[in-house]
Amino acid sequence: MGILKGKKSQLGSIQGIIATLIIVCILIASGFFILQEFLEQDELSDTSSSVTNETGLFLNQTPTIVAKASEPGFRSFSITTCYANATGTGDGAPDIAVNTSLHSGNWTTNADEGTIISATGGGENYTDVACTYSYLYGEQAYVGLNETLNAMGTFPDLLGLIILISIIGIVLLIVFNVIPGAKVSTA
Repeated sequence: MGILKGKKSQLGSIQGIIATLIIVCILIASGFFILQEFLEQDELSDTSSSVTNETGLFLNQTPTIVAKASEPGFRSFSITTCYANATGTGDGAPDIAVNTSLHSGNWTTNADEGTIISATGGGENYTDVACTYSYLYGEQAYVGLNETLNAMGTFPDLLGLIILISIIGIVLLIVFNVIPGAKVSTA
């Protein structure tokens, strides 16, 4: 009877370990919840901006990148208007007067990369164009939080491994606490 009583007290420390694991799981879940709440806050949302008549752009078969494309979280790029900045602006382009609006069907854009390219297969080759455009960009905190959430997106892939390691640790803890404590009784 003395052997069983001693084993019961040795197993009592496992309750504390299991309680600690439950608390750690609750803290991790709370962390996910808090990060999601931060992501949904207005203070961390996108900021809209626009640029009027950015010069130094060209409109031909090579994509040109607008200056603000390097803003953190740049996206939703949309050109409002483009103007020729010089008369007779290039090969294949009709001679037009300075500040003449170019037709919006003459270009296509990549809304995420902030590029503009001729849509007419080389029909235009304007080497000096000024464009007015709008775009969205993320605040630094918003971008950082998105990177953190994306990195944490890999956590569920590792969750099975983490649970397996935890279970093996608990089993080893039980084995090493119970076996050394077993005493051989002599009569």
